[in-house]
Amino acid sequence: MGNTNSSNNAPPSPSRWPNGGQDSTSKQIHIRTDQADGFYFTGELLTGSVEIPLVNFQHYLNNKNHRKAPDVLIQQLLSNDIIIELVGDAIYSAEVDAAADSDGHSQHQVNVCRQRCFVTLSQDNERQSLSNTNQNETSFDKTTTTTTTTERTSDNQVLALPTTIKGIFQLQIPDGLPPSLFNNRPPSVSYTLELNLSSSRYRYQIPLILSSKGPISHPATNIELSNNALNQHNIHLQASVAKRFYRPGEQISVRLNYSNPNQRLIRSITVTLLQFYRIHNDQYRLQLDGKEWTFDVSTMSPQREWLGETLLQLPYQPIQASFSNQSVGTTQRIECELDYRILIELNEKKGDDIHLLLPSIIVTYQKGI
Repeated sequence: MGNTNSSNNAPPSPSRWPNGGQDSTSKQIHIRTDQADGFYFTGELLTGSVEIPLVNFQHYLNNKNHRKAPDVLIQQLLSNDIIIELVGDAIYSAEVDAAADSDGHSQHQVNVCRQRCFVTLSQDNERQSLSNTNQNETSFDKTTTTTTTTERTSDNQVLALPTTIKGIFQLQIPDGLPPSLFNNRPPSVSYTLELNLSSSRYRYQIPLILSSKGPISHPATNIELSNNALNQHNIHLQASVAKRFYRPGEQISVRLNYSNPNQRLIRSITVTLLQFYRIHNDQYRLQLDGKEWTFDVSTMSPQREWLGETLLQLPYQPIQASFSNQSVGTTQRIECELDYRILIELNEKKGDDIHLLLPSIIVTYQKGI
């Protein structure tokens, strides 16, 4: 039957965060979301929280032009809008033009999404920190043990200021966005949550993974997929899968066989699960899983008939659902498609290799009818 080898690769994704929710810390600023792996569906409601240490406003509080007491300045800071923004950017290569690189392609970067929401600051914590002006230490949040910042007023009273400004936010992710694609070369689509502070020139951000939920399967469309090919030496290769729709983490059973009436020498047969991602005419291909049969042509007699079956593993979440070809984006639109295919390759010794591609399978998070 031959020797069998396998290979498995998960799609690239941003680095993972602690189990309590993803977390970005830059100059002690924290942005957290409710999903630990940062994976969201388009059209879904995202909730999160921010923690901004007072040190990020220190230069504002120490500004000599301010004539107001520190507690009044803090109250002004808390009354200002703090904005969280979902930003999506796509990068792809296109036809040759004046900006072409050494490979004869021009690289384009397109913003596909800018969705904003306001951070709701904790009023309870604000009142606690500002009302206890006669205490040397007042905790802004009872769950923390850090010491608050203190300022001395003109009448030599110690005023307690909050160590951290906290708030929560809710952001509606738009429908009609292209799925994420993390790649070290075009094409790619990346999404980040960004926090901008008027008191700082820095942008604080964390990455997200977006996907559609995928199509809904129906008995009439969830049918067997098959294909076949014949080379010039009459080697006839056939392959099939039992159904069209699959869920993340599911195994795909691939059946294949060949007839070899002329008993040609066959070296190997490989079966590969591929993810295709396309932005306009720029396409990326990633191998997700694969199996290989190798035949020792020096010791084995050529077979007239051969049957084989293998299981290919779909990665678990966060894998993107299939995405049909369409123009998407809320700020600028791009043509985008995400597809899953199974490729079978038969390698003939000193002969004509066969490359057989099955019709697309559909990966979905939706439950079937």
